[in-house]
Amino acid sequence: LLASSLGGADVMALRRLRQALRRDELMAGGGRASGELLVAALEDPSILSTMSGTLTRPATAVARLLSTARTVCAVDGVTAEDVLWALWSASGLPERWERTSREGGQAGDAADRDLDAVVALFESAARFCDRLPSAGPDLFYEHVVSQQIPGDEPAVRAAGNEAVQVLTAHASKGLEWDLVCVAGVQEGVWPDLRMRGSFLGSERLVELIRPDTEKAAPAVANAATLGRLLDEERRLFYVAVTRARTSLLVTAAISERESLNPSRFLDEIDPPEGLLPRPLTAVMRPMSLVGLVGDLRRTLLDPESADALQAAAAARLAVLSRAGARGADPDEWWGLAEMSGEGPIRGADESVVVSPSRVESFRRCELRWFLEQAGGNSPPGTAQSVGDLVHEVAESAIDDATSTEAALLARLAELMPRADLGTGWVARKQRQRAEDMVRRFASWLTANSREVVATELAFEATVSDRARIVGRVDRVERDAEGRAIVVDLKTGGSKTPAGDLPAHGQLAAYQVAAEANAFDGTTGSGGAELLQLGKAAGASASGVPQVQAPLSDAEEPGWARNLVLDVAEGMAGSAFTAVRNEHCTLCPVRTSCPVQDDGRAVTS
Repeated sequence: LLASSLGGADVMALRRLRQALRRDELMAGGGRASGELLVAALEDPSILSTMSGTLTRPATAVARLLSTARTVCAVDGVTAEDVLWALWSASGLPERWERTSREGGQAGDAADRDLDAVVALFESAARFCDRLPSAGPDLFYEHVVSQQIPGDEPAVRAAGNEAVQVLTAHASKGLEWDLVCVAGVQEGVWPDLRMRGSFLGSERLVELIRPDTEKAAPAVANAATLGRLLDEERRLFYVAVTRARTSLLVTAAISERESLNPSRFLDEIDPPEGLLPRPLTAVMRPMSLVGLVGDLRRTLLDPESADALQAAAAARLAVLSRAGARGADPDEWWGLAEMSGEGPIRGADESVVVSPSRVESFRRCELRWFLEQAGGNSPPGTAQSVGDLVHEVAESAIDDATSTEAALLARLAELMPRADLGTGWVARKQRQRAEDMVRRFASWLTANSREVVATELAFEATVSDRARIVGRVDRVERDAEGRAIVVDLKTGGSKTPAGDLPAHGQLAAYQVAAEANAFDGTTGSGGAELLQLGKAAGASASGVPQVQAPLSDAEEPGWARNLVLDVAEGMAGSAFTAVRNEHCTLCPVRTSCPVQDDGRAVTS
């Protein structure tokens, strides 16, 4: 319930809230991680009072639910059922999920699953309270989290004569029905030829060490294993289709867009006639509110539909619209609304803020930059948490005493409990990754003779009346000539190609800021570099620097300033071009991109 209230409202709002909390913490001189700050805000909502309501709405909702739970728990004799019911009633989820469930579609299916999960939770609490009437909510919590698999499931009840049974092929063994429907017989699903076995493949090791087993080449062994899997899947399919006494219905779908193909098993029970393809059966949309609205809209807008049919569709859409059905009101239809504006997003006399970390993103794909700026980012993952942790450790390396490997690892151990790295072996692996990156950073510091000026430094530089560079640098150092060298720490797995370094936009923006004397105690720019600490560093025991030469050494020293000005002008424009590139597969806004299949429907 808490997770739904927090994440269901706006996942990106949650991320922006964590960033705002972290920014305020750093400005106040603190060092707590964003996750710890969010927990503190949920326990004391007054921390959020200085922030905008849009930013704090999800966290405020959860804080309110937590307060409700505390109030109920303070009553003598309260049970887990009482607490759950109070949370459920105060969450606002019953009406939302019920409405979404009725609408159908993918959102309706998700709401159905959520409702089933809540019912299962309430049933588990009811059984627990029946067995232990005097037990409090804390004991029920311990009971649930201690289970490795769900326990105390009610016994399976026998189905009545007029009921439809839904079960797996394995569970159907020994049973028969007059009518059997085997649905979703798709290639890749049935047969499912994925390798079975344990995570580490211990069953293969057993075969290799058995003295009475003839050792086969790996390719031959894999082929034999696939053959056994295919035979097993065929036997299971035979079990499913032979459960029918009178009628058998087998269904499959074909779709080039979704890469769906019928299973090879269909040809074994219903061979096609000669070389002719099996005829397809047109099916209606699922009987859901979303499907009904879609059919009515298609009929209304189809120029070949009869006038009477279009009038009937319009009348029914009007009824659905008055009832609040989503998508029935023409004002909500894609493509019919007027453009909000065709002018640029910044006026001709307005200053444009250019973030160095966004320069490369804008040059790579303008549309992705624009949509991400509007909140289309992916939620932070574990890899980003590890990267934030390493950056926070590196921030403390400001002198010889704090730059040793021992001091940095001690700082990492101090910060580690604040990071959300998962549990079990996953957490251990992420901790090892963080330690490896810190060791590489410490080794690089040992070999680095430059003087550190500042770490995690916020800066601003005015390039012209039109463009301002605003950002934060991981590390500013000073060379022997007093020039600033900006070092950007990279903890990811991708390495910038060497050929892209001379014109790398982020490093160029840092150098332009340095030339504008944005970093106190330095004069001009002595270059900039990316320091690879993660997987991109390869087998190196030290950080791998990727250096961009000083602007003064270039044939055209003003190229970087011109680049920043061009990017600023583009960011202020009215149109943003989508460009297909090697990063498209990981793009968080691909469903809104017209050059991607996932987003092409937006433009139709």
